[in-house]
Amino acid sequence: MTAASSFPFSTTDLIQVVPTLKRPQKFLLDKFFPNIQNSETEFVAIDIDVGLRRMSPFISPLVQGKLVEQRKYQTNTYKPAYIKDKRAPDLRKPIMRQIGERIGGGNMTAGDREMANVAFEMADQIDMLDRRLEWMAASALLHGKVIVSGEGFETEVVDFGRDGQLTIALTGDKQWGTKANFNAAGRDTVPADNIEEWQTLMLRLSGAQATDLVFTTSAWQKFANDEKVFGAVYFPKQSEAGSINVGPQVAPGAVYKGRWGQFDLWLYNEWFIDDDGVEQPMLPDGYMLMSGQQLMGTRAFGSIIDPAFNYQAMPYAPKTWVENDPAQRILLMQSSPLVIPSRVNACLAAKVCTPLSAG
Repeated sequence: MTAASSFPFSTTDLIQVVPTLKRPQKFLLDKFFPNIQNSETEFVAIDIDVGLRRMSPFISPLVQGKLVEQRKYQTNTYKPAYIKDKRAPDLRKPIMRQIGERIGGGNMTAGDREMANVAFEMADQIDMLDRRLEWMAASALLHGKVIVSGEGFETEVVDFGRDGQLTIALTGDKQWGTKANFNAAGRDTVPADNIEEWQTLMLRLSGAQATDLVFTTSAWQKFANDEKVFGAVYFPKQSEAGSINVGPQVAPGAVYKGRWGQFDLWLYNEWFIDDDGVEQPMLPDGYMLMSGQQLMGTRAFGSIIDPAFNYQAMPYAPKTWVENDPAQRILLMQSSPLVIPSRVNACLAAKVCTPLSAG
């Protein structure tokens, strides 16, 4: 038996292990991109019912009916990015004390420690991949596009074609929190009017009803000070018994701030480490998002370009092998993901104020 074959996980076993690992839940991904589509090719396709607001023609009953063009649909085709996360764990870890193991001699064998180390590395690979998907979701919601760049291929901009009117940047006195717009009581008079205007714009361009507002910290503070919002936010009934939760409710990546009109209000905070090693926010402070379930967001996964997986599409494709001399276990996690806002005009992003840290 070779060193590679003596390892207790085969490639097939690893695929079965992956779903059992505790993975981070990401708010934007779970809230707005719940659908999953796998493609056995390098491309994924989304069919969209165009559905223009046409009306039936008026025609005299004494003449032939007017020939009406058939209802149209379009097929959008995208090529997902490709991810290859390769690890070479420290070969000495199986003979060293593991994290949490009793100092001075634990009850784990070297084989146990190797499996624990592999599980730890795989969990981290999945964590990083999910965070990349959340980053894609944030980019798609903010800009209507995702920029894919990396080693070995040219930078590619996946543009979903969102109407430019749905990407807004307020300037000057139009920004939220501008004292020139405050009433005598010190309340802003702008944010609520903007929301009402923007929800109508989104409805006109997409036919979708906005149901969620996602704020960054500065944007939330400015919004909460609006004269029409202050004192009007409430918490829906939480049970049939009629109990009301008046405190903040925590969700992964976001805090539920209550309900205003038809909107659920969320305060979002999540960060990532960029390619330069600098921590950045998923949503830059001062921004807000407007969207809902009618966005019909999709997590698409293309084919894994690897014969070990028969070129199947899957969210996570882990494999492992051992190099003989010098001995080294290798872990490789592959995926071909793309986050797609299927009804792209069912989302609006606005920079509404200057970040508090810059003010």
